[in-house]
Amino acid sequence: MKSTGLWIADPDDAYGKAFMEYVNLKESHLFQVRICTDREALIKALAGEEMEILLIAAEWYESCQALIHQKCTVILSEGSLVKEAEGCHAVYKYQSVENILRELMYYYSEQNTEGMYIEESRKDNRVIGIFSPVSESNRTVFALTLGQILAESQNVLYLNMEECSGMGEYMGESHWNISDLIYFLRQQNNAQFLYRLNSMVQKLDHLDYIPPCESYTDFHQIETEEWLELIRLIRARSSYDSVILDLGMAMGHETELLRQCDGIYVPVRQDMISRAKLAQWENAVQILGGLDIVEKFQKLEIPENSEIPESRDDLLMLPQQSFGMYIRGLLKG
Repeated sequence: MKSTGLWIADPDDAYGKAFMEYVNLKESHLFQVRICTDREALIKALAGEEMEILLIAAEWYESCQALIHQKCTVILSEGSLVKEAEGCHAVYKYQSVENILRELMYYYSEQNTEGMYIEESRKDNRVIGIFSPVSESNRTVFALTLGQILAESQNVLYLNMEECSGMGEYMGESHWNISDLIYFLRQQNNAQFLYRLNSMVQKLDHLDYIPPCESYTDFHQIETEEWLELIRLIRARSSYDSVILDLGMAMGHETELLRQCDGIYVPVRQDMISRAKLAQWENAVQILGGLDIVEKFQKLEIPENSEIPESRDDLLMLPQQSFGMYIRGLLKG
């Protein structure tokens, strides 16, 4: 996929170089960054260079406004904007590059550039399901710990597909969540999918995740085909090596999503009731022609976890604690 041309027009040379260095270190390669620290050089470039995204200092915007024809122009604001810039997209200059990139990708995904992609489905990435028909908080702890461990050496995306995940309570609120991404796909704007996806990504250490649905109503309005299309696009267009699906029982289309997984971890307790629930679900799925799903199951007797996470910081510690050591051993086989 062709990288998007991102121009940074700002007289602060150190700022531009630091910005470019950060973008170049990212492995997604969505942007090809160019820096312009001279206003006269910028005026010449505006007349002849292709700039898909222009990130311009507020102090230069007023004098260059008549020459700017780029659809995606974003002003680097140091606070208030000049009157002429009111109504334009703007980002605060002195925040993390990660946050600025997230806003740029959101604005750019609004552009109509249908046909810009030649889609090539990756063959080397994996979808890992974490599933249990037993209501089990350890399932999500397992999924987040596994994701963090895998993310130490690869690009990993975690997707929680529960109707009531509670993630907003311990991860913090977010402007957007997975229902917004599904809504974006409903507008048939798939060409810009990757930019909208990346604009919504949040971080748990090196693990990427999209905040899950907050609304019960939004969750149940998502059709099976929409979940499947989301997974297909992530596998085909993103740079993720692994996608982790944290699946509960309330979706109504678990079997179709499990069928997309290359492997499925099933963490369950070994008490009589938990075993009975799993056995009943396996029998029902096989009757419905889901033997291929059951054959992917790797049932896990999760050890008693003394390090019960009580906060986001506790989740960050799990890969180095006994629960993380258990998962590392599991991955080694």
